[in-house]
Amino acid sequence: MKVILTEAQYRQLTEENLREFLYSFWDNQKRQGEVPSLDDIIFQVTDIRRDGRDDYNVIRPLWYEYNGGYDKLLDKINREFLDKEFYFESINENLKMNFRVDDIESYGVDIYGGMIDITCQILEGTVDGYVLNPETEETEMVPNMKIRDQFAELEYDTGDFEDFLKKEIHNFLETKFEKYGVPIHVVSLV
Repeated sequence: MKVILTEAQYRQLTEENLREFLYSFWDNQKRQGEVPSLDDIIFQVTDIRRDGRDDYNVIRPLWYEYNGGYDKLLDKINREFLDKEFYFESINENLKMNFRVDDIESYGVDIYGGMIDITCQILEGTVDGYVLNPETEETEMVPNMKIRDQFAELEYDTGDFEDFLKKEIHNFLETKFEKYGVPIHVVSLV
């Protein structure tokens, strides 16, 4: 006997198998005393690339469903991060910084797997800055320069420095957001 499936039926069958696998995986993590997560093993077993299209369209919706829905996770994220101050140090350029999360914006679960945009405000900090020596007309490093002074020194050419700071904040926050399994993007510093 032959069974003919439409593409939609095949996708539904595949999604149900994946749902069953992922739910049992996350339940097993709980039984072992671990916090359920989007562990790398999930992506290795399913052959789906983390932060790829199939991750955002297949894995993340099941993850959100398992955790009570995307809106529930977003509420938890807002309670934990919005209007909160954070401090971190990075070995990159000897960065030490206090910042506050000023805004968390979501465009829904269907946009890039529920990615949220984060706006931060730098409160204070230091970095190994660079200034132009007027006598030699060469750039010199200034250890532990205040971040606001580095911005002032750069005047209108702040794009690379701002991108560096956003990337460092992103890397710091990404570890904190990992338990929620929601992709983030630091969009601006105010």
